[in-house]
Amino acid sequence: MNKPVLWLLSAALFFSGSLVFAADAQNVTKLTHESKPLLDLGAELDSSRPKVKKSVARKAAPHAPVAKQTSTASTPAVGAIGNNTIHWGYTGASGPQHWGDLAPENIMCKIGKNQSPIDLRDNAAVGTIGLPQLDVVYQNVPLKVINNGHTVQVNYPLGSYIKVGGHRYELLQFHFHTPSEHKKEGFNYPMEMHLVHKDGDGHLAVMSILFQEGEENETLDALLANLPRDVGKQHVHKDASLNPAGFIPANTDFYKYSGSLTTPPCSEGVYWMVFKQPIQASAEQIQQLNELMGDNSRPFQATNARSVLKSWADQLQEPPLYEFY
Repeated sequence: MNKPVLWLLSAALFFSGSLVFAADAQNVTKLTHESKPLLDLGAELDSSRPKVKKSVARKAAPHAPVAKQTSTASTPAVGAIGNNTIHWGYTGASGPQHWGDLAPENIMCKIGKNQSPIDLRDNAAVGTIGLPQLDVVYQNVPLKVINNGHTVQVNYPLGSYIKVGGHRYELLQFHFHTPSEHKKEGFNYPMEMHLVHKDGDGHLAVMSILFQEGEENETLDALLANLPRDVGKQHVHKDASLNPAGFIPANTDFYKYSGSLTTPPCSEGVYWMVFKQPIQASAEQIQQLNELMGDNSRPFQATNARSVLKSWADQLQEPPLYEFY
């Protein structure tokens, strides 16, 4: 395996803020927002690896409870995590409107009040300025891809992670939905990507990236060249890799809220961070994934009493210099 190339991005997870980006000649990137750290769950990577650090001191915001992941041999798409053997799908009698009736463990799909996805609205979201420290470290690894029957999923080994206020979440996998599950200002985008992380206690944190039709996405090419046609078998491509750091949008403003898995068993308490700016992929690339996966999006759910936060502060209107009567 090629020597890992570290990408360190500074992001903020559930109650966090906007990001900053910097790079050096060693292709190592790190962004750090400083605040009082939480418990560090894992040892750092080799400290001898070169790093570039940027720091911004801000007051950290509190964290909400997070969902636990049930142990499983593989890591399916968000919401498909767990030993749920009951068949579910996206249409007909096994579709989203019936998930809560398919098995007792799926009851939250029916009665949950903090479900995902949701419709994200700028005017309804609350601006924030508090940032806990967060580091994102993704490595280049051989491509491990599986068609699990619900989505195309890329599995990741231990060693790529995010740390929120010193609390470490390992990257388990990332996968795709066509069209997007989250809405923005009432509209679905043609595709959405979920990066699923888990800490040592089984709590989940998910970053979401929306795609719009536009220029061809070079980062996506490695996956599209190795799409699995069979279902349920992981394929390992030693000569191909796909680092999800390449999907992070240039504008790193994002929405954050406490939600759920978006497929059965719909467990709640998941940290969600949805980037505001969509990235581009060509219509042909999006269609290629859709033809393999089909339409695999859960309809948006009611926000109910939740507060949706956004990582940027609302601009205060300047008072006029003069008043006219």
